[in-house]
Amino acid sequence: MKRLSFILILALVAMAAQAQLLWKVSGNNLARPSYILGTYHFAPAAMIDKIPGMQQAFDGCDVVVGELENESMLSPESQALAAQAMIAPLDSTLDKLFTPEEYKIVEQVFNKYFGTMGVKLSQMKMFKPSAISTQMQAIQAMKYFPTLNVNDLIDMAVQNRANEAGKPSLAFETMEEQIDLLFNTPLTEQAQGLLEACKKDDLFAEQSSALVEAYMTQDLSKIEAIITDPELSGDDAEALDALIYDRNRSWTVKLAKMMPERACLVCVGAGHLPGNQGLLQLLRDRGYTVEPMQ
Repeated sequence: MKRLSFILILALVAMAAQAQLLWKVSGNNLARPSYILGTYHFAPAAMIDKIPGMQQAFDGCDVVVGELENESMLSPESQALAAQAMIAPLDSTLDKLFTPEEYKIVEQVFNKYFGTMGVKLSQMKMFKPSAISTQMQAIQAMKYFPTLNVNDLIDMAVQNRANEAGKPSLAFETMEEQIDLLFNTPLTEQAQGLLEACKKDDLFAEQSSALVEAYMTQDLSKIEAIITDPELSGDDAEALDALIYDRNRSWTVKLAKMMPERACLVCVGAGHLPGNQGLLQLLRDRGYTVEPMQ
């Protein structure tokens, strides 16, 4: 899957306080509405209080449903599992996956992001290409939040605030499923994705900025256009299906079972919301009324 980790970052696209990312789901014989919040894993927790209707969603829900559940995600077992999944076999380290010329291209972009930290690519060659990609793009994304505290992020804060009010958390996926999605695709494909991402690093940075602007103008159509841009995704339908659309369909089925029993506050990467295959439209297709919170 070409540029897999970059597409995933886009699926967790940047939030802005003015963006309409909180939606109410009602009708279709639901006794009480549920809510869907588009999140970005690097957005600060303080943004919660800037989103219109957020307190109503907290008060009205019985349970918070995320991609992952905080406690399991942060457990020592999960952390160890993720760390192990990022390590490549000895015969497939970065210097073996790339030609010398390709390695130099990757090294140059890697130094752009990590050079000031004193970290060299040669020190990271045991990591899988997707692990390198994810870290590079995370740093790129975090430049929009220069004072960010990694222990005070919006996804965790939403779950924590709900838990403090006595409302439990559920998850759509397990840690194992997300690790498999990110790090267990063929290493040759991961390497090709990292190389192409490095070759187009300036374009990715430009599109990241455009993504923020799309949120500032509440333009979900623009967000979808960026996610599906062939220049970024390589017109790779398989990757988009695996990272976004297949998961949307799975989550919609699960929500159809959850919402009649308990009012849900759903928190997922905002890139899962827009488009004909987005969560919002898939729920409408099932007969629900989906409207923005004011």
